Amino acid sequence: MSSIETFPLTVQVTADEWAFAQRRLTYLEALLLRLVREKKNIQEWYRASELAAMRLPGLPDTTDGVLRKATSGRWPRKDIIIKGRKVGTYHVASLPNRAFDTLIGRVLDVPELEGTPRPVPNLPPVEAPPPPTAPNTAPAWVLPLIRLIKGKAEGDLARAWEELPNNVPFGTVLPTAEQAVMVLMDLGLMEKFGR
Repeated sequence: MSSIETFPLTVQVTADEWAFAQRRLTYLEALLLRLVREKKNIQEWYRASELAAMRLPGLPDTTDGVLRKATSGRWPRKDIIIKGRKVGTYHVASLPNRAFDTLIGRVLDVPELEGTPRPVPNLPPVEAPPPPTAPNTAPAWVLPLIRLIKGKAEGDLARAWEELPNNVPFGTVLPTAEQAVMVLMDLGLMEKFGR
């Protein structure tokens, strides 16, 4: 044993406190990057009038609207003195997600999207491949096919194949006849039911 004792430390925080800390860290990283790039002033706390003037998505564009949103959302508030008057400021990590993300984009000078995105050209439809199956399982259409062969189709594979689309679970992708024969052969069922 060493002479230095270990000191395990565990801290419990609420999910809201953790989320606030994570968002604050994201914002500070963006500010640090901007500071390194342009040596601009760092600002974490904003007055309601400043937030309203930014016209961030998800925020009201009036000072009173921002104040109401901050009060109802219980945003952390820090009072500062401006011209002898106490004014409340709000931390950026309290902003709604869209407003916060837009502000991060502005700090990093990411250009905003303009206009509408170009339409995706019409592509020809692609036939969906049958879903992969584990080596020891049969596709979802095999059991209904066997039930049809043994029952309604009275042993006639062709007749059972015709009835199969109406007897499989919703969303089941049916293979082509050739693919079905291959699966039935792999499962050893062609000898039993094929004619």
